Amino acid sequence: MYRIAVLFLATFAASSLAEQLPPVTTARPTPAPLQVPNPHYVTLVLTQDVNTPADTVWVRVGKYCDIGEWAFPDCKLVAGDGGYASVRNIVNEVLVGQTGHSYTYTQPVRKDVKYNLYHGTLEVVPVTGRTSRLIYTFFYDNSMLADDAARDAEMAARKKRFTAFLQNMKTLGEGGKVPASAKESTQPPRPTPEQLQTPSPHYVAIPMTITVNAPVDAVWARVGKYCDIGEWGIPNCTILSGDGNSLGTVRSIGHEVLVGKTKYSYTYTQPVREGVAYNLYHGTIEAVSLTSKTTRLNYTLVFDNSNLADDAARDKDIDNRRTRFTRMLENMKTLSEGGTLPPGALGGGASAPPPVSTRP
Repeated sequence: MYRIAVLFLATFAASSLAEQLPPVTTARPTPAPLQVPNPHYVTLVLTQDVNTPADTVWVRVGKYCDIGEWAFPDCKLVAGDGGYASVRNIVNEVLVGQTGHSYTYTQPVRKDVKYNLYHGTLEVVPVTGRTSRLIYTFFYDNSMLADDAARDAEMAARKKRFTAFLQNMKTLGEGGKVPASAKESTQPPRPTPEQLQTPSPHYVAIPMTITVNAPVDAVWARVGKYCDIGEWGIPNCTILSGDGNSLGTVRSIGHEVLVGKTKYSYTYTQPVREGVAYNLYHGTIEAVSLTSKTTRLNYTLVFDNSNLADDAARDKDIDNRRTRFTRMLENMKTLSEGGTLPPGALGGGASAPPPVSTRP
């Protein structure tokens, strides 16, 4: 009897103590400082009307290396097939976002150079059944320039240069030919491996899709706002800066920056941090109309996994990301179809944190 009583009292005491103590949580490591703590993000939007349908224009000028026909002497793919994670020999630019009539690209981080988060998005949209509009959008941080005069001069030069490229695209899109004299005579130099923070990157793409039984407008209105991730992916999303819709908006999830967008898509990335190898992580969410009542959601991740130990580690990382983000797509489907998520459906932490690797 005594042993039973002691056991009961001990169990009761332990149970009472457990109820009084707060749950044990693992402290999340403090992120490394941002390489550029006070960026000055700017957006430049250029347009060009074309007297040809959007599909025709995009077939003529929208492939990733068509830039060799309307801007520079030559373009070659040095990695990939022209889709996600492809690299072209123009400054080693990487394709990080793509829809049926657009693509977004960026440039790799250079060693010991402040990264300006430069992104370009080329898109064509229909205007009428026979006409279209080319839209070329640039987003970057110009805080590294000396003063407002230098920033204004740089933007004016960029506008003049790419307006000429858009005129060349119009010519090609309407069936004309662009003479060599209308393009730049010299090729933009490719960085050498020694100039890059990651000399030999290994870019990968993880495409994921799900079909939703709701119209595209309704789907995008429900899950396509920049901080809607707080409802279907990671809780407690807040906007740290920006208006939540424009390029340059920063959300609390991973300090992620909105760097590209179209009517039914957006592309985000994470900023460079001091002492941490940048893996060029990007995510693109897109809604595609299938019928008047159904939509396909696409979620594609692009990043460099060369800093992981071996193929086994890379495969495991890809599988983990695919599992995690497929669950998010399932949550988006549920919300878009008018449902509610059960408790515990959301994850936690920063969105797809890059594999941590300290520079040697």
